[in-house]
Amino acid sequence: LLRITRNKRKRQDERHLCEKHDQVLSLFCEDDLQVLCPMCVQPPDHQGHQVRPTEEAASHHRQRLSGYTEPLKKQMADVQKLVATQERRLLELRDQVQCQKQKLSSEFEHLNRSVDREQKAVLSRIAEEEKHIQQKLCGNITAFSDHVSALQGLLKEVAERSVMSEVKLLTDIRSIHDRWEHREPPALYSFQLRREGCSLPPQYLALQKIIQRFRREVTLDPETAHPHLLVSEDKKSVTFVRKKPGIPQNPESFMMDPVVLGSEEFDGGRHYWEVQLGDKSEWAVGVCEHPHSWKGKWPLSGENRRWTIQLQNGGYVAQGAVSATLVLKEKPRGVGVYLDYELGEISFYCLNSRSHMHSFRDAFSEVLKPYFCVGQDPKPLTICGVRDLEG
Repeated sequence: LLRITRNKRKRQDERHLCEKHDQVLSLFCEDDLQVLCPMCVQPPDHQGHQVRPTEEAASHHRQRLSGYTEPLKKQMADVQKLVATQERRLLELRDQVQCQKQKLSSEFEHLNRSVDREQKAVLSRIAEEEKHIQQKLCGNITAFSDHVSALQGLLKEVAERSVMSEVKLLTDIRSIHDRWEHREPPALYSFQLRREGCSLPPQYLALQKIIQRFRREVTLDPETAHPHLLVSEDKKSVTFVRKKPGIPQNPESFMMDPVVLGSEEFDGGRHYWEVQLGDKSEWAVGVCEHPHSWKGKWPLSGENRRWTIQLQNGGYVAQGAVSATLVLKEKPRGVGVYLDYELGEISFYCLNSRSHMHSFRDAFSEVLKPYFCVGQDPKPLTICGVRDLEG
């Protein structure tokens, strides 16, 4: 039965007969895009549809199909161009990755050599200190041994004198009494082994590359300066001065602390600048949100949108959303500030040793500006120019 059905369908296909009515497919419905026989168009099926002979419909659609040829060829060529472009980019990606791998391999090799040199230097210093302390300890042990020998000699002489006759016992008795009075032992030698640490060259903290690629010319904005701050003509230096009261105050100025902002505004990218502090006893440098986002007011507690390193009351503090006390090996005479807006990172470097001090991680959405709090000592705070950094 299945074979008979298949043969019947095959004959119908060859004769183009309607499977439902077994009549010749001579009509075409434009609404349903369907080939029909005369029985198919009887109501209610295809009622109100545009139906025409297959020859007429085929001519119409053959013409439409011919119009597809050129756009399809063009689209295919365009896509092939895109494929070729992506294939080139794939090669570029491979080349860039290979180049980056080679650079990293070279940097790691250089870093390993530096680590080896640093390790040898540290171990050598420890060995030298060990040798020095050993000499002191051995000398101290020898002094104790000599003292024990002297005590033994004195003890023997006391025992011998004690059984002598009166005259012999008293002859030169002063020397025994003197040695008894001066029998203090040598001082005990104590030592404190110096704690060594690993100190890598600053370029391996990426600072050198940061300076070369992202240094920016930063200037001070006098319009944001506290009334007691005097900004230099070149807008690179600021000093705290005692001005007379009654001076008109700019609404954008920071009235609570002796603060001035930088003129530059950062809403993306990476930027680096340096600030010379000298021997100032109070200061804070870093980044803050544009004051316009504060509507002229300082943020409330818990809404602090400043990221700074500051010296206050003799101590160093990293002041951000979360504050941290810093323990520094040396007093920074200058600070480098590095802002990576997209990464959400602000890092600070001590200019004395080019060492990393602290980093903040946060999410930035507002415009950021350089921030400088001068303190109330009369010494200036100065921003380094790009030429100064090149030097």
